[in-house]
Amino acid sequence: MKRHMSTLVIGLAALLLASTGLAADVPVPFQGPELTDLFTSIEPEEIGENPIRLIGKDWMLITAGTPENFNTMTASWGGYGMWKVPVAYILVNPARYTFQFLEKEEIFTLSFYDPSQHRDVLRHVFGGTSGRDTDKVKESGFTPMLAGPGIAYAEARMIIVCKQSFATNTDPEGKSHKLYFGEILSVWVRK
Repeated sequence: MKRHMSTLVIGLAALLLASTGLAADVPVPFQGPELTDLFTSIEPEEIGENPIRLIGKDWMLITAGTPENFNTMTASWGGYGMWKVPVAYILVNPARYTFQFLEKEEIFTLSFYDPSQHRDVLRHVFGGTSGRDTDKVKESGFTPMLAGPGIAYAEARMIIVCKQSFATNTDPEGKSHKLYFGEILSVWVRK
């Protein structure tokens, strides 16, 4: 209900500004399904899947940014476990467009898909093109949605929402991958 009200308020504000000529392009957040309509929350320790297969073989999508401006990339480097609290970790090359979103925003999501249904989209759209010059949402046909404070896709079978807790370069010059640790805020599995 809160989301619908905020969308209505943003939409009305954009309409008012547009009619007065004060704003040419006011972004309106995307309209996606409600998280709880498609997913059930579980505790991090209830994740029953092997991370080596899940991340290394089936791959994942990393999404960072705001509802108005975000990017997603395919990744197969990372994992999850404990570091005082449940954490996930990812490695991202500075050349990747998603890197700049991870540097600006503390929330990121990891989402996982059925490889038999979505392997081509993960490989060719989210892994083979750059969000700098491609509308990955349009090209993929995926439906972006709010996942708590993060952004993920309705087509996922599992979503892990993280808040950055630590980041470091994997080489002294910062030319290789950066390692990000994120405290796991929530885990969502498809109903």
